[in-house]
Amino acid sequence: MLIHDFTKNHPSKRDTGMTPTPTTFFLVRHGQTTWNVERRLQGHLNSPLTETGRRQARAAGKTLKDTPIAAAFTSPSGRAVETAEGIIGRRDITLTRHEGLREIGLGPLEGMPLSEAEKQHPKACRDFWEAPHDFDLPGAERFSQVQERVLGTIDGLFRSHAGQTLLLVSHAIAIKTALAFFLEKELRDLGDIRLPENGRILTLRETGGRLALLDPDACIIKAETVK
Repeated sequence: MLIHDFTKNHPSKRDTGMTPTPTTFFLVRHGQTTWNVERRLQGHLNSPLTETGRRQARAAGKTLKDTPIAAAFTSPSGRAVETAEGIIGRRDITLTRHEGLREIGLGPLEGMPLSEAEKQHPKACRDFWEAPHDFDLPGAERFSQVQERVLGTIDGLFRSHAGQTLLLVSHAIAIKTALAFFLEKELRDLGDIRLPENGRILTLRETGGRLALLDPDACIIKAETVK
């Protein structure tokens, strides 16, 4: 089982006689892209933000404009970088590209229309949505690999930026795998977690000595009550 301890030896837990400032992450999915609109699979490939995507980035920036942010980290994919730049705007915030925040690598599916991918690789596409723990396609990453590197990235930043507020810009599946950990769900149950909307801001904050997801209920898909 994947285990990440976000409290062990964390600098903010040291006894300094002062109440430590909680470490906070604002985790944002990139804005809408042309391939999102065309329903093409992106993975490690890139397509530019649409005008809607640029507006989403600016809207996120407006939401965070009065919040001090020590540093920003983004997936190196162009759509994430463009989103991060749109959020930061004219603020004096250093932006660093981090490989650990990349989207899941989809190998031969990248750049392919979803409809065509479903014809050529029906099992892989079915597993991708319905059984992500079984998704296994030559040249593509497994969901467990994505979760490991994203959580490893968050863990590293949690330790190196104790007491700071950071902006992280990433991608839908990368973010969902991280949410699974904080929601204490297995990857097989990833379908229970909402796909983060483009430009959505999620907050991870150190609470009671642990890094936790704020408003977790908003990330869960609830079954409709049958009347």
